[in-house]
Amino acid sequence: MYNLGGNEPISLAELAQLLVDVNGGGSYRRVPFPADHQRIDIGDYSGNYSRIRAQLGWRPKIPLREGLARTLAFYREFGDRYW
Repeated sequence: MYNLGGNEPISLAELAQLLVDVNGGGSYRRVPFPADHQRIDIGDYSGNYSRIRAQLGWRPKIPLREGLARTLAFYREFGDRYW
């Protein structure tokens, strides 16, 4: 199994802001992690594709910003089929 990521780690807050930017609007808010869930928190984690690249030669072809833009466009066009 592979957990694919990009060339650079990105925080959830950075990803949320990137989605707002790519979308051309919107907002997000940060909610503190509940104290009673701290024992299950895995801490910081970032996926990467080095293992799959080494084994299969795979690399991402689409930059994150473009992939998010394509995903948003897809759901704008076909989202009614998923809700």
